[in-house]
Amino acid sequence: MIFKRGRKRGSGSAVEESTEESTDEASLDELDDEATDAEGETSTEELGGEDLEGTDLEGTDLDGTDLEGPELAALDELDWRTSGPYDIAEVEDLESTEENPRIDLGSLILTAVSGSELRLQVAEETGEIASAMLVIETIVELPASANQKPQAYSSALELGAYAAPRSGGLWAELRDEIARNATEAGGTASLGEGPFGIELRRLIPVTTPDGEEGYQPSRMWVAEGPRWLLRGIVYGQAAIEDDADSPIVADVLSAFRQVIVRRGDEAMAPGDLLPLTMPTNVTPEPEDPET
Repeated sequence: MIFKRGRKRGSGSAVEESTEESTDEASLDELDDEATDAEGETSTEELGGEDLEGTDLEGTDLDGTDLEGPELAALDELDWRTSGPYDIAEVEDLESTEENPRIDLGSLILTAVSGSELRLQVAEETGEIASAMLVIETIVELPASANQKPQAYSSALELGAYAAPRSGGLWAELRDEIARNATEAGGTASLGEGPFGIELRRLIPVTTPDGEEGYQPSRMWVAEGPRWLLRGIVYGQAAIEDDADSPIVADVLSAFRQVIVRRGDEAMAPGDLLPLTMPTNVTPEPEDPET
């Protein structure tokens, strides 16, 4: 795994990267603003280069299928964490091994994916980590009859963990507001069934590094555990794959399922970002002055 870190302008907390319209009572609103802001910022700073240029939107139904109230409620009632992500109390062995390498970021413990890249964005003003992103490359073998070389597809998974009520239900409170903010920003949003219940798919208008206008597709996976909510925003090819069994989606899904959340015992308001720390068992590449 490659480890990089870069600087991000703005506040020291990813949750606080909201617009100036945020209010003091907006712990939950800040989480939804941050999701939209991060999507635009990620697309231009992280995914605008050659890594993910292979994403092809043609012929893809990005709006998905909106579910109705009873369907949403039925999905919310199910337990979607039987195969991860996990609370730290649910994991017996946290030791990092060659076969199961762990990266401890404080509130999040990741399992390194072969050939992937970990990017940590550090807020310039505070020096705190604002976000963690795994960039994952999937090699897809084509049928022998195609007589073509294997193709590589890049996807990214941006991770953040947040404090949540003991009773759960934070995702049900947030998703409609997040979807509404996406449409107000000139994009589209839809709710559908995903690997963790309700999945939010969005198209957000962005400006690429070379000044071109476009749309950044993403899908948002959310898992709720004991007093925490784990959000994963998927970008790149995995964001537009309709086949749930696609190896491209499977690689990103596996990385999300293997995340371990360390909530801690301190009192926090629902929607507050759980702090991330710099890992001690990996060495970063030289910092890119342009990030």
